[in-house]
Amino acid sequence: HQSDVLGVYRMVDTYNDRPVYKQEGGENYIYYSSASSSWLVGTVVGHQYGWLRNSSTAASSARWLPDLVGGWEYRPLVRSWECLEGQESWLSDDGTLRIEAIKDIEKINSLIQDMKNSAEVE
Repeated sequence: HQSDVLGVYRMVDTYNDRPVYKQEGGENYIYYSSASSSWLVGTVVGHQYGWLRNSSTAASSARWLPDLVGGWEYRPLVRSWECLEGQESWLSDDGTLRIEAIKDIEKINSLIQDMKNSAEVE
C-alpha cells in the first residue's frame, strides 16, 4: 500500500549528486533520478519504478528535497495494467500528499512512542 511509504526519512547517502533519504523502520528511499528528471520514492535507489514521484519543473533543479513544496504524484493500486487502460499511470488528485522537513524529530519520535505505549496499556 502507499501508506507503507509514509513516515520519517533521514538522509543517508547521495545519488546523482543529490541526497538519498532512507525510511526509518521501512524499506523505502527517496532519491533523484536524472534519467527521468524526477524525485522518486521506492525500494531500490536508481530504479525508475516507485510509489511516489515528483516530476514537476522544480524537481529537476531542486538540490534538496525540502525545496519541493508540491507536485507529488502517486501510483494507483491495481492488480494488473489492464485496469489502467485509458488512464495515466500516475495520479495527482491527492492535495494532501506532500513531503516536508520536520523540526524537532526526536521530540516527535518520543511522542509517537508514548502513543504506541499507551495503546498497548489499554
